[in-house]
Amino acid sequence: MDTEQLEKQLSVWNRLLYAALGSSVTLLFSSFDQFLGVVWIVLQIVVTSSGFFLLWGKRWRKLPLSKERANTIFGYFFASWLLSFVPGILGADSLYYIIVFVYAIFILVIYRRTQKELSVSDEMFP
Repeated sequence: MDTEQLEKQLSVWNRLLYAALGSSVTLLFSSFDQFLGVVWIVLQIVVTSSGFFLLWGKRWRKLPLSKERANTIFGYFFASWLLSFVPGILGADSLYYIIVFVYAIFILVIYRRTQKELSVSDEMFP
């Protein structure tokens, strides 16, 4: 795939990130109804898989990691982390927060490892 096409795709992924963050925050603070569990699981899967796709996707891995792409990836992970609080709010066991804490540590480890990989160049698509 051409780097110009990937550059256009990154801007689309960046816009989708804002939608994911907005829906995560909205769902986190919304009133709870009977379909909340279904909406939560769908959002959790979509948001988390989008972050991993941009980080480890076949085409994306070939490009050097830029600061813009790393920020987009961890924006998705942050939205996913916010979504992980929803079951706890709905009344899950207090031990569930251990899973949320471990997930936060996992995200921070990935963040630290990718910070080392960031290219010196500010330009992702030369």
